[in-house]
Amino acid sequence: MNNLKLAVLVISLSVMVGVRAAETDSILTLEHCIEETLANNAAVRNAANNTKAAVELHREAFTKYFPEVSATGVAFWTHNDVFQYNLLDIIEVGFINKGKMAGVQAMQPVFMGGQIINGNKLAAVGEDVARLRQQQSNDELRLTTESLYWKLVTLKATRCALEAAIATLDTLDNQVKVAVDAGVAMNNDLLKVQLKRNTYRTEMVDLDNGIKLVKMLIGQYMGKGTDWNFDVASTVPEMIPDFPSKLYIPGANALPMTVDYKLLQKNVEAKKLEKRIEIGKNLPQVALGAGWFYHDLLKQNHNFGALMIGVNIPISGWWGGSHAIKRKSLALENARNELEDLGEKLEISMQDKWNNVTAAHRKMEIAKEGVGESTENLRLNLLYYEAGMSTITDVLEAEASHKESIDRYISAYGEFRVACSAYIISTGQTDEDCKK
Repeated sequence: MNNLKLAVLVISLSVMVGVRAAETDSILTLEHCIEETLANNAAVRNAANNTKAAVELHREAFTKYFPEVSATGVAFWTHNDVFQYNLLDIIEVGFINKGKMAGVQAMQPVFMGGQIINGNKLAAVGEDVARLRQQQSNDELRLTTESLYWKLVTLKATRCALEAAIATLDTLDNQVKVAVDAGVAMNNDLLKVQLKRNTYRTEMVDLDNGIKLVKMLIGQYMGKGTDWNFDVASTVPEMIPDFPSKLYIPGANALPMTVDYKLLQKNVEAKKLEKRIEIGKNLPQVALGAGWFYHDLLKQNHNFGALMIGVNIPISGWWGGSHAIKRKSLALENARNELEDLGEKLEISMQDKWNNVTAAHRKMEIAKEGVGESTENLRLNLLYYEAGMSTITDVLEAEASHKESIDRYISAYGEFRVACSAYIISTGQTDEDCKK
């Protein structure tokens, strides 16, 4: 029975032991996984391209400050003269059946109703939004990577616990066989042990498939491919992590730091500028220009320069423009309402995520207590069975309860790690204490 007691000790300690593959290409920390994901994931590259596109749009808007320069040229030939006259009904006179004309002009906007200035400000807001969305994409990938990482850690720890449970049943199987052969136990006891062990072996198949799938997902997120062979450096510890009270920050204080709230603020800013641009479309527009022109008509070459001023007053444009301005005003009002409403919802979401952190830590404490209690319960049932005071069914139930308590602790640990990461990201923090 000493070997069986040793197996109980092994399954109790299994939650602290990380099972690593015999041969792996790399042993990865969480920080390395996040770094590789943010460097190689397709979503990161797309978000970076969107930011570059917003930068180019801002630069394009800046060119509207400069003069618009254009050049034209034309040459023509006609089968009849362009101008024809009948002189006294006696003779027809015609001229200009070919010619050349060219010109270059530049128009400098002087006053465009604020459209150029506000258009540049709106492009700058668009660039800021693109950068915020890039950060938002990075945060989402980071959280997904962390979730997958801790999922793999907990699956491996669960597999280790399952291996120890199977080892316990192997030892129990041998001892029950001896008891059956000696005539002090029934063959039915042996069958119960073997059935339980086969159930665990079936669970092992599912666990191995789950571990393989999570590894494929992590490899794909990191840009390493789905067949990359690696292992994780982290394990489920024996000691419960300290409660991360330093991570807590009141929602009202955290709100301005969050990406989501900054995007809402940028939306209000953009709607203001869109309204100003709409107003500008209905204001007079003034431009100054200069040009050089050349023509060759009637076999005479002429060139000349000219100064120009252009004024456009959209008189009838106000008929529809006033409604367009009101429409932009309503859109601005909606953006302000969203800022207030969604801001409050973001605070609620932060509190919910903190509640998840608190609940997950408490579940770990309860599960850890359960591991100790179930370990002692299994030990006593083994002693009682050896003394003939307990049945094999009691032992198997105690063993199953013991394994379930370990699984609950492993699961609670994984939930705690993910909950901490989700809270850190939701509050716009960069504190890494939760991951140490």
